[in-house]
Amino acid sequence: MVKMGDEVIDFIKGRPAFIATSTPDGIPNVVHKGSLQLLDDEHLIYADIFSGKTTENIRNNPNVAISIIDFKNFRGYQLKGKAFLLDSGEIYEKIVKFVENLPMKLPKPKYAVKIHVEEIYDLTPGPNAGKKIS
Repeated sequence: MVKMGDEVIDFIKGRPAFIATSTPDGIPNVVHKGSLQLLDDEHLIYADIFSGKTTENIRNNPNVAISIIDFKNFRGYQLKGKAFLLDSGEIYEKIVKFVENLPMKLPKPKYAVKIHVEEIYDLTPGPNAGKKIS
């Protein structure tokens, strides 16, 4: 069981992310997600509003990779894990409220996507780039 440490948790907060999925036969798809949030020290969540390919990929292959980068300071992390589509319950309602409170008018999320983080990698340039940190 991987727990995100304080450094990774603090880094994630408020940063957009790129979510990579693939079809069962390996065709990749990457999308930007501005709604990524920390659920707890093992899980992330985001709102699925428009992601047709991403949603279909998660249904058929729940393995995802999330890249979170601070382009100004050349730091970053990649988190890998399994994604789950939620269309009801407490986590889903949390995502719905988040989207309702955004300054732009967006449709109600189809799903809250919950990601169980299983691996974390360093993406910061240098000798540890690409190394697994947990």
